[in-house]
Amino acid sequence: MAARGGRLTITPLRRAVALAVPWLFLVLFAALYIGLALPRVMSGQPVALCLGAFVALVFVVFFVAAVTFSRDVLSKRWP
Repeated sequence: MAARGGRLTITPLRRAVALAVPWLFLVLFAALYIGLALPRVMSGQPVALCLGAFVALVFVVFFVAAVTFSRDVLSKRWP
């Protein structure tokens, strides 16, 4: 990272890693949800349905954040 004109510049490899981190987190989050929570939600238990809805909301929020962050990285507004 070198400062150029008051802005930090990052290498393409670091930019790729920065892009990959939120998406890998989402993949792991979805895999855990499918493996651990979805079978309980499919059984129809009321508490499991509420928990499943909350986890789905969290997933959507993380997805929107990943899209926004990726857009910023690709348009070179980050860092």
